[in-house]
Amino acid sequence: MDIKLINKTPAIENLIAFAGMAYIEADIDLQVTAWNQGAEDLFGYSEKDSLGSFLYKLIPMDKETLIHCEKAQIQSISHVNYQGKKIQCEITYAPIINLKAQKIGIALLATDVSNKLKKDDDLEQQKQYIEEIYGYAPIGIYHVKLDGKITMANSEYAWMLGYESSDAVLNKITDFPIQVFFDQEKSEEFMFNIFEADQIVRFRCRLKRKNNSYLWALCYAKTTRNELGRIDGFNGFSIDISTTVRTEQALKEANEKLKLISMIDGLTQIPNRRKFDEYLESEWNRHVREKTPLSVILCDIDFFKYYNDTYGHQAGDECLKKVARTIHDSSYRSSDLSARYGGEEFVVILPNTNFKSAKIIAERIRTSVKNLKIEHSSSRVNKYVTLSLGITTIIPGLDNSAESMIALADKAMYEAKKNGRNQSIGKHIENT
Repeated sequence: MDIKLINKTPAIENLIAFAGMAYIEADIDLQVTAWNQGAEDLFGYSEKDSLGSFLYKLIPMDKETLIHCEKAQIQSISHVNYQGKKIQCEITYAPIINLKAQKIGIALLATDVSNKLKKDDDLEQQKQYIEEIYGYAPIGIYHVKLDGKITMANSEYAWMLGYESSDAVLNKITDFPIQVFFDQEKSEEFMFNIFEADQIVRFRCRLKRKNNSYLWALCYAKTTRNELGRIDGFNGFSIDISTTVRTEQALKEANEKLKLISMIDGLTQIPNRRKFDEYLESEWNRHVREKTPLSVILCDIDFFKYYNDTYGHQAGDECLKKVARTIHDSSYRSSDLSARYGGEEFVVILPNTNFKSAKIIAERIRTSVKNLKIEHSSSRVNKYVTLSLGITTIIPGLDNSAESMIALADKAMYEAKKNGRNQSIGKHIENT
């Protein structure tokens, strides 16, 4: 086939020109016989200057290579064009054969591939960046196929799951939902969400490690699709938040301890007024719903001011501690609450307790304190420390309040003091 004859076909010329390719022909002596606009743009010589010149002096190709060209070949070369810009060329060259199968010259097609190579270099660099990020990222990165097999995992993810290498993860984990999640309900939630919403954001869970321990993680995932647009798996990454969770748990425990401390009287180590108020409100509301009796006992140490004046405040503090512990120990149920109400006053809440039972408990408290036999030479009723107690029992409802119940107990305690102290008096409003 005569390449020169084909080249002269207008359609071919138009295609070459449209593609911006350089087309060159030279005779058997390598003198240029055809030089298009593309050649001028690429190599910088005009058609007028090029025709008749030796080809190897115009383009950066070896003379011997051109002379001995017997078949079509491709060669990549670097070239500095007429503007002084270095470009990369890809040259396809082939002998021109006439109808008698005689070589009568050589033809070349040349293309500037500098931009393509630059894009390839950029792509390769980006690939390298991605591989570096993938390899050294402080987060676990992975891909899971629809069948549950992990097909890609970085070293951080391997470490998170307790495996020695990424390859070990790929070989061992073939059922992602079962093998990766420590909690089965979290596994089901994760898999449902990823295929229902196509992505997962800030999914907090425990990952199962190889030794069956766990690691807290924050997980993200997004589905991937094949060329038909169908879901074929998902990419994901996991962040180790174990330290954060431990800190949260420690903070929670510290807050609970602080709350507990804030609810305990520092001196007597029984619940304080704040705890009493909180518990009374809670029990009051419950008893309103259940329509059952609620009882309260107010206790006051008789002539405690005289006790402090006689024995000193340090002895007074010891007395308060002993009395507080005795009152606390005199109510046996876990639902009962004894608290320091203020100063030398104490209070006891008795849920689901009628007046008769409350009276028995009050007398038990009074007797137990008296039996401590804490000497009180300044008392005007007994040689030992004693209590005056006021009892109230109410079935909580809309026509009364917790405040009114405390007021009644206080009034009853005042009457006990007025009537000679070292006794308990009760006031109750209940149908029992």
